[in-house]
Amino acid sequence: MGKILIVAEKPAAGADIAKVVGAGEQHNGYMEGERYVVTWAIGHLVGLKQPQEHDEKYKRWSLANLPVSFDLSDSLKVLPETRHQYKVIKDLIHRNDIEMLINAGDAGREGYLIQEWIYRMAGCRLPKKVLWASSLTKAGIQTAMDNLKENDLPEFQGILREAEARAEGDYILGFNYSPLLTLTRAYRQTLSYGRCQTPLLQLVYLRDKAIREFKSEPYWNVEVTYTKGFKGLLIGEDEKGLKFFQKKDAEAALGKSTGTGTVVQYEKQEKREKAPLLYNLARLQQDMGRRYSFSPNKTLEIAQALYEKHKILSYPRTDSQYLSMDVYDEIAEHLESCRFGAFAPAIDKINFTALQADKSYFNDLKVTDHHALIPTINADMEAAYASLSEDEKSVFDAVVLSLIAIFYPAYEYDATKIIVDIGGNQFKSAGTTIRSLGYKQLFKNTAEKKADDLQILPELSEGDSIAVASAVLQKKKTEPPKSYNDETIVKVMEKYSIGTSATRADIIQKLQNPKRQFIAREKGKYSVTALGEEYIKIVPVELKAPELTQQFEENLQKINAGDLSKQDFLDGLLEDISNTIEKFVASPIPDERKIGYEAAKQRESREHLGICPKCGAEVKAGQYGAYCTGKCGMSLGKIRGKTLSDEQVAALLKGQKIYVTGLKKKEGKGTYSAYFTPNGIEAYSYTTTGGEQKQGWQFKFSVEFKPRKKR
Repeated sequence: MGKILIVAEKPAAGADIAKVVGAGEQHNGYMEGERYVVTWAIGHLVGLKQPQEHDEKYKRWSLANLPVSFDLSDSLKVLPETRHQYKVIKDLIHRNDIEMLINAGDAGREGYLIQEWIYRMAGCRLPKKVLWASSLTKAGIQTAMDNLKENDLPEFQGILREAEARAEGDYILGFNYSPLLTLTRAYRQTLSYGRCQTPLLQLVYLRDKAIREFKSEPYWNVEVTYTKGFKGLLIGEDEKGLKFFQKKDAEAALGKSTGTGTVVQYEKQEKREKAPLLYNLARLQQDMGRRYSFSPNKTLEIAQALYEKHKILSYPRTDSQYLSMDVYDEIAEHLESCRFGAFAPAIDKINFTALQADKSYFNDLKVTDHHALIPTINADMEAAYASLSEDEKSVFDAVVLSLIAIFYPAYEYDATKIIVDIGGNQFKSAGTTIRSLGYKQLFKNTAEKKADDLQILPELSEGDSIAVASAVLQKKKTEPPKSYNDETIVKVMEKYSIGTSATRADIIQKLQNPKRQFIAREKGKYSVTALGEEYIKIVPVELKAPELTQQFEENLQKINAGDLSKQDFLDGLLEDISNTIEKFVASPIPDERKIGYEAAKQRESREHLGICPKCGAEVKAGQYGAYCTGKCGMSLGKIRGKTLSDEQVAALLKGQKIYVTGLKKKEGKGTYSAYFTPNGIEAYSYTTTGGEQKQGWQFKFSVEFKPRKKR
């Protein structure tokens, strides 16, 4: 009997799986047992080739070489930084005693693609199955091993087509639009284009622009208080508070708001509100951002740690808010794992003998790659929870309570609305009377509403008269749009299909990258930087409209479903790219309007340090120190091995004395400092790394030392 090869996503996951299948013999890059061999990837072992690896003409960016286009079917390559582990996997795949392979990569679209590219590159012809684990607990892995999926299932072939089309589509867009933007819209700097990053930057920019340009205006509302003790607000036809932008108009309405009114509408409705759907990653990021100002990336990192390290959370990168029926069969075990501490009294109120699979939460048709976030079945849950940081507990608490909540009664309340006509104007009152907190008893302050909504309204009937006790003007002012925060930035990314659950946090991080710094985050709020604004202004609508990303994602869904071929999709992208290139080339812009022009000019002015004493050419500040543009061999950047600053070089070129510290002594340890005054130049010889003898030039100096202090 041959052996079965299991390829995990990363070493830690491989070690967890090895324990379950009894592969305890340690080797270089894999573990082996009687029946199973377990190895692992380390992120991406295989990726897409760079354009120049297809054709050398792409080494140098040129408009003449656009659009970049070649056969993507021959575009995979082994990544050099992880080449060793790739070889381990490839050798195991071709080992004579290996009869089957189990793909145990990250149980999602991108994870599946990473694995399939490895197998394709390695020339794998083994029969394959898929281990699709929702948790990395021993029980979770064992359950997945007992229910291995066939690799050729339509669902896997669909996500493979989708993931590959996404990777190749982004590849084509990036390698065409980055050179296009750089060559036509940038001045002596490189611009990169990201299909998801650029539209998100546009959204943040537009929001910032709206806030900057917003001009606040005062307005007035009219509010009455009735003798029965409740309040009403003057409304318009839309039943919203009527805003008066002229005080005299408000005062006129106020003058009519006295005496007695007539009830023209009275509604009292009994309402039931079931617990919200369970968390997917996006909703978790939104809630953690709103409640604790966690960035989307921080929430993801915590959720990933709860899944991988602590093994108390199901697979975190999920888009689904539903559970499948097979999870329902074991849901009591998930809840029992959490019966400790503050969770215990809440779980004790659940009638386990009467648990029902409410279709509002349990629906196989609405579970995609993975089900909603829930705690795992873990015998060591209490001990694991005790080891968590406070931030980790905040995230885990939210997930556990959301699961408990779906087995609690609905929140029940009476919603009352009264509209009173006073002098031809209508005033609205709204009130809420809580009948049963239901699931909301699990959460602090969740039953609270605005003060106006909490007022208790009397029983009235249409046609009843009601007296006004007082009427007042409320002065307010219009408010600008709010900056995107940790909650709303994820919401808007969801709205426009910018990224996936697995990638949204990374997209935001890339825009904040120090090398780019297109957006900034301060106190949980996001704003565009000066560089980001400069960049987004020069990017045409064709490349930054959020709706384009939406269309891209819709096409990917069609590819997944088999309604659109990958090749037709890529051909469509290339056609759009060609049209965009044509427009760019036909509409050149002057240098002074290009991004980076002013910065480059300022930099160029700073780079000039003086005139070379040997050849009279310009001396400039470079990446590795000062240099003579005349290439005469004049050495300028060091004194006795100590690198000089640009300011020190500029002073020497003017014949000025400089003070240099940290000079190493020729003998023994320690350093010294001295004054150096240039006193002509002299030749010197040196040997290159290739053994060639060369002559150069350097300053001659007169040297002075600070006088020692008398004791």
